[in-house]
Amino acid sequence: MAHKREPGTLYVVATPIGNLGDITIRALDVLKDVELVLCESTKETKSLFHKLGISTSVLALYKDHSESPYANVIEQLKQGKSMALVSDAGTPGVSDPGSQMVRIAREHRIPIVPVPGASALTGILSVSGFQVNPTYFLGFLSEKPSKKRRELEKAREIDGLIVFYESVHKLPRLYPILLELFPETEVLVGRELTKAFEEVLYYANPRELAEKPPNAKGEFVFLLNHRKKSLKGNSESTDM
Repeated sequence: MAHKREPGTLYVVATPIGNLGDITIRALDVLKDVELVLCESTKETKSLFHKLGISTSVLALYKDHSESPYANVIEQLKQGKSMALVSDAGTPGVSDPGSQMVRIAREHRIPIVPVPGASALTGILSVSGFQVNPTYFLGFLSEKPSKKRRELEKAREIDGLIVFYESVHKLPRLYPILLELFPETEVLVGRELTKAFEEVLYYANPRELAEKPPNAKGEFVFLLNHRKKSLKGNSESTDM
């Protein structure tokens, strides 16, 4: 079904996290049809648009600490201009600054429409083979080792899956923490998901991970199966 642009609407559009083939037909229609695309980086978004044949104007959207955040953008939306919000890769509002724009738009009663697609979070869950509810998503862990540890200590309290992103240069600090806090927990590591050198690696516990870590290049998503042993391997789940 062809996209019909609705005036004064903010579309939250997922873009590929690596493989350009993961862009949806609907996302292409929306991005070509709106009057302005709000993004993290104009350089990244223009590069993507060039590959996809999109010529829509883009505007970098930084975190706004003023008393009236994004006043100019909100005013244009109220006047009927249609816009899309994208991140550098993946689904906006998931570990990127996009959530502030969405929140402010909602406060001004701007219609907000999701255009779902690629996400490392749903990608790693889909290939885990574990019961996914509940899942505790931490986003990117803190850069500070002490805070990173506290985040994982809190996550240890849940009985379910724990998913987080980690920067490649922080991996050596992560492994000892996992070994201490989750010594018997299964670990699934997604490296460079959807890209040419994609890997999804299973480890029975963090000790195996530390002994044979993945290649320290690219982008990483970690999944810990911190579920009671009696439930491990249970494939029963509720799909959305």
